[in-house]
Amino acid sequence: MLSTLVKIDGLWLAWFKPLKVLQSLVSFLRNNATKQLLAHPDMEQICSAVSPRVKCVKDSLTYLATKPDKTRYHISDANCLAKSVLDSENMTTLVLQSNLIDDDLLRMLMTGLIKVLFHDFSIYLSHNKVTNHGVRLLSKLLGARSVLTNLNLADNQVHTEGGRYLGRALRGNDSLVSLNLRLNRLVDDGGRVLLEGLHGNSTIIDLNLSANSMGSESANALANILADPCSRLSSLDLSCNDLTEQDLKHVMIALDENKVLLGFHSLGVANE
Repeated sequence: MLSTLVKIDGLWLAWFKPLKVLQSLVSFLRNNATKQLLAHPDMEQICSAVSPRVKCVKDSLTYLATKPDKTRYHISDANCLAKSVLDSENMTTLVLQSNLIDDDLLRMLMTGLIKVLFHDFSIYLSHNKVTNHGVRLLSKLLGARSVLTNLNLADNQVHTEGGRYLGRALRGNDSLVSLNLRLNRLVDDGGRVLLEGLHGNSTIIDLNLSANSMGSESANALANILADPCSRLSSLDLSCNDLTEQDLKHVMIALDENKVLLGFHSLGVANE
């Protein structure tokens, strides 16, 4: 059985697959008796009931007896959700973790997102199938006029080219506060370009680049960020990368003058 959760104005409801329950919930929403909505069983019916007051959409699939390939989002689902985003002027958070979302589905969602981001917004897409092409789409939300504050792409399929897209987009960005790319495949070159894009950035506070096979070039780029007096980075995770003892020493030297970083995780580096 699937369960899906959508939050509207702070009130949470639980949602399950049976059609009768779905119909009852849709009727309930249309009568404005609640401020909460659930999503996956029939996205068309659900999205049609979403009011403009939607603030958060959260859709997490629970795989019990159902195979993932039978519960993944489809193009029609993404298209319907994109339309509901367009109708929800106050939405601030989109959480679609573990939904097998790929670049094609993300492209459909972007048609809604790119037109409504006029205030602080957070996107959580961890544990999906977003690749470099999807990151290229998301990078359009990170320009000089960006309002995106949190971006979580942990455990996707982002490689070196994706790091380049993000690095270019982050030059001049003054909105992003938190970036999570844990468990991707940036490798050293992708990590270096991404971190170079963050040099001189004065807004990002939380950065997670763990388990990305980054090495010496990434460590050098990071050291430049940490030595920059403009940096506000207070939480950094580099664990499970290919950093040597010398790389870590280089980073620690930069930290000697840094008065902002409060949390630094480096467990599981290559030669620790």
